[in-house]
Order: sequence, then C-alpha cells, then structure tokens
Amino acid sequence: MSFQDLEGGRPLPTARRRGKEEGIIVAGTASGSGSGGRRSSIGSTQSAAASQAVAGGIFQINTAVSSFKRLLNDLGTSRDTPQLREKLHKTRQHIGQLVKETSARLKEASETDQHQEVSASKKVADAKLAKDFQAILKEYQKAQQLAAERETAYTPFVPQVAESSGYSSTVPHSSAEVNQEQQLLIESRK
Repeated sequence: MSFQDLEGGRPLPTARRRGKEEGIIVAGTASGSGSGGRRSSIGSTQSAAASQAVAGGIFQINTAVSSFKRLLNDLGTSRDTPQLREKLHKTRQHIGQLVKETSARLKEASETDQHQEVSASKKVADAKLAKDFQAILKEYQKAQQLAAERETAYTPFVPQVAESSGYSSTVPHSSAEVNQEQQLLIESRK
C-alpha cells in the first residue's frame, strides 16, 4: 500500500473473508461492514482504478510532450530533415490519442466521484489530477505553437547527392536558394 493508494481513497486491506453466497474472497474492513460495505468497496476500487488510469495517462502525455520538445529543438538546424518532420507529425498524433483517452478517463473518474460516496481526499486527488492534466495540455499547446512557427520559418535540410564533376549543373534561382547554399558551405567548413 503506497501513499498514492491512501490519497486515492483505496480502502485498507485489514481482513479477508469468503462471501457466503458467492464463494469468493472479498476485501473488507475489520468491522465486517456487510453487503453495503462490499458495494462501496467495489465502487471505491473502480474509482481508484479510474484515477490510476488518469495518472498513468498524464504520465504518458508528459513523456510524449518532452519527446516532442526534443524533436522541436532540432527544427531549423542541420538535423531538420523530412524524417524529423515525420517524427514530429507521428508524435503529435500519438499525443492527440493519449489526450483523448485520458480525457475520457478523467471524465469517468469525475462522474464516479459524483455518483458514489467517496472520501474528500479522493476528490482532492482527482481535482489535482485534473489540474495536472490541464497544465500539461497548456505546455503542449505552447510547444505546438512554437513548432508551427518553426516549421513555416525553416525548410527541412535535404542532403544533395554529389555529382561527378566539381561544379553544380544548376544555378540558384532565388535568394532563398542562395542563402541555403551559403549555409551548406559554412556547415561544410566546420
């Protein structure tokens, strides 16, 4: 039993007994609260499982957002390739799916808290999870805005295949192409 379990409202496993009618082992309290205690124990177990799922989802989103930010830092550098942009796109999709799943779990946990008798500490823990979820969403939105700015400002670096002669057969047509060739020359001299 951890502190998270206690804060989540999980009942203390003080005694175990076999249900007379069902023939199953049911976790109960030392006072043996009867069938009403079993229903609230099952409800609190479901509520705790929903909260645990939300916490896991928030952790996964946080990890994916950190990964997204690391990829974002490579935009506009020599590592800015079409493959990097594809990874950014896939990471965005993955985060979107995680947000959708976690949002549904958070809604489920909130509804469970409203429909069943749960402790105040469980409600506080779920409110903290909701706050953490909102905070990571705000952080992700900021990273997405920065990514959109950088993706439009920079073009991905595409290495050109060296030709057999020392000179290029194409002449740059725009100042952006000239600027890109100058950047390539500077990088090759490093």
